[in-house]
Amino acid sequence: MARLSGIMRVLAAAVLCLPGPGRAQSFGVAGSPVETIEDRDYLRLFTALKSNGIDTYFPTFQYQEVPHASSLGYEIDFMPPCTPGDPAFAALRASGMTLLLPGELLYPDAAALRQLPMDEDPLRQVLSCAGPEHVAAITTYDEAIFNGRPIEDVAAFYARVKAVAPELPVLMVHAPILTDDPTFKTLDQIQRYLKEVTDYSAHADAVGFDIYPVPADLSNLATPVSGGAVVAEDRAVADYLSWLEDAVPARQRLVVLQGFGYADLYESKFLEASFPAEVINAARAPTGKETDLMVSQAISAGAEWVIWWGPSLLKETGSAPWQTILDIAGRSHN
Repeated sequence: MARLSGIMRVLAAAVLCLPGPGRAQSFGVAGSPVETIEDRDYLRLFTALKSNGIDTYFPTFQYQEVPHASSLGYEIDFMPPCTPGDPAFAALRASGMTLLLPGELLYPDAAALRQLPMDEDPLRQVLSCAGPEHVAAITTYDEAIFNGRPIEDVAAFYARVKAVAPELPVLMVHAPILTDDPTFKTLDQIQRYLKEVTDYSAHADAVGFDIYPVPADLSNLATPVSGGAVVAEDRAVADYLSWLEDAVPARQRLVVLQGFGYADLYESKFLEASFPAEVINAARAPTGKETDLMVSQAISAGAEWVIWWGPSLLKETGSAPWQTILDIAGRSHN
C-alpha cells in the first residue's frame, strides 16, 4: 500500500469497506497514530475505533519511511506462532474488531508454498487464533508488478489462500500511474502496465490502486483514463474505479486512500534538513473537504473495498487527517 520511491522523487522536486452486494457497511484503517498504540493496549485501541464506527484494522505499525523504514514492530503480535489467548487476539474478539491480514508477512516466499505442509500453514494458524469471523480479508503481494513480483508468485499465493480458506477474500493493490516515474514515461508504457494489471488481477477477489493525490503538484498522480496528465482529488478515485469496472468486471473493486501527508513519511530532523519550509508545508495531509471528495467518489462508484493507508505515520490523534477519518466513519453509523 506504500509507494516509497515515487514519493521520495516527488518531495525532492518534493479497511474501510463500503457496502457491496450482501455486505454490511464497515470502515477500516491501515494503522493508527502512534499515540493510540505505543502502549500495546489493543483492547483500548479497538474499543475506541469501534465506538467511532470503525471495525476493520490492518495491523501495520510503520511510523517512518525516510531516511529508513521504521516500525514499532507490533506486527508480530498478529503473526504465528500464536494462541487464541494472546492479548491481541483476545482484544480483537472482545471488541468485535476484524482484521485485514498482511499476506506478504504470512507468505513472504511464494516459491516455498508448494513444500509448506498444511498443518504448518501460517494463515491457518492465524485464523485459528483470531477466529475466522474476525478476519475480513487478506492482502496479496503489495504493488506486485511495480515491485517485480512474477505473476507465478501471485498465482501461487492466491491458490494457497483458497486451499486454506476458500471464502476468505484476497485483496490486490496495484501501484498508481505517476508521471515522474520512468515506468510511465509514454502512453504505450502506461497501456502495457495496465494490461499487466488485468492479467495479475485474475489472482484476487478484489482489485484496486493506491491513490494519494494531495497535493496534486507533488503527487504527480495520473489515472488510466487521463492520458498521462496529472489529476487532483476531485476525480482521481472516480477515474480509477471507472477503469476497473471495465477492465476487471469479474472482481470487486477497492481503493487505498491517503491517510497521511507526504511530509509524515520523513523523520522530522531529516525532513527539515533536506527540504525548504515551503516544500514541507506543501507536503500536507488531505483536508476534510478533500477526504470527503475522495470517499464520496468511492461511494458513488459502488466500491466494495476502500482502505485508508498511513495513519500509523501520524504521531498524535490530532494529526490530520485522522479526525476526518473518524468523523466520516462516525457519521455513517448515525
